[in-house]
Amino acid sequence: MNSINIGFDNIITADGIGIAITGMLIVFAALAIIASVIALIPRLLPLLDKILPEKHHHSAPTNKPAEDHEKVLVAIAHALFHKEAGTLPSK
Repeated sequence: MNSINIGFDNIITADGIGIAITGMLIVFAALAIIASVIALIPRLLPLLDKILPEKHHHSAPTNKPAEDHEKVLVAIAHALFHKEAGTLPSK
């Protein structure tokens, strides 16, 4: 049977150290580019806003009548009063 040689001799013979260092440099460069882009985003967004401004929608806001808001507040106050007084209806 053929025996498999395991050791650093195979790495040195096949230029494994150079390949490993090259791979690490490629990964480091990619991560540095990603970190730089993320750091520049706050500076780039105002420039992008000048080029492509956000569209403003001119729709009228939907205002609910003040009566509904007051009715909700009265209902909440009524429920809290009965809860604190211990007079809530039983189920």
